[in-house]
Amino acid sequence: MKRLALFLLLCACDRSPKQEPPPVAAADPKQAAAAHDAKAWKRCAELWFAVAATTKGEAMAGPLYDAACCQAQGGERDAAFATLDRAVAAGLNDPSIEDDVDLAPLRADPRWPKLLARIDELRAKAEAAVTAPDVRVVLLAMEKDDRGARASDDAQRIESVDAKTTEVMKAIVAKHGWPGKSLVGTTGAHAAWLLVQHSRDLEFQKQCLEKLELAVAQGEAQPVEHAYLYDRVAVSAGKPQRWGTQLDNGKPYPIEDAARVDERRKSIGLPSMAEYERFLRETYGD
Repeated sequence: MKRLALFLLLCACDRSPKQEPPPVAAADPKQAAAAHDAKAWKRCAELWFAVAATTKGEAMAGPLYDAACCQAQGGERDAAFATLDRAVAAGLNDPSIEDDVDLAPLRADPRWPKLLARIDELRAKAEAAVTAPDVRVVLLAMEKDDRGARASDDAQRIESVDAKTTEVMKAIVAKHGWPGKSLVGTTGAHAAWLLVQHSRDLEFQKQCLEKLELAVAQGEAQPVEHAYLYDRVAVSAGKPQRWGTQLDNGKPYPIEDAARVDERRKSIGLPSMAEYERFLRETYGD
């Protein structure tokens, strides 16, 4: 079972330089994980399906996968394979599926090797479709450095990494425009967003925001990523945010038309503000 790892985007909600919590695609992932630990398989699957229902596109793959794990453990093999088919259709292509102990009950089934072959085929097609694999390698390496710096909680190291990655991102954007999925793959495009989100150059972030908005319209980037960068730019410019993604000590910065923020969040697969804040409290404390 992948828990949150497969489907949660890395959050950029708190404007401090520390490791940031992930934006949640919610119903209640913590309850789903708890049901798994309690071996309440039917309840576990139901909860992960509820999480999947709040997501869109590729973000559905993770919770669907976790629901399938629960179904497999509960002896519902047909249902598990059907759910895995949905997860693959949504974008699941992680080779580690082969070693997941939760799926052990499925491995003797003749459908299992066919599922793995399909995943391998889709992954190969996705990698072959990337038009700038060298840029993707650079982006993923910088993302690793970014995460490592934030995990260290070393302010000087974080500032240094942010400065270096911003300069490299400027060169990449100048040459290629926004590095979307066609250019660098899904993981590369996500890394590009994260690096710009953490940049300390507001003018560069503004430039990227315009390019990212177009990339979303073209299906080259995720709407959630645009929302987070939009809010980051707005807050940095002293303006109200639109999606409620940016927090100050666990509380959101001012939000424009706050009465309708949950509508906007739902439209891109984010949970309500109440659900989001509850998740953060439960995960990171008050």
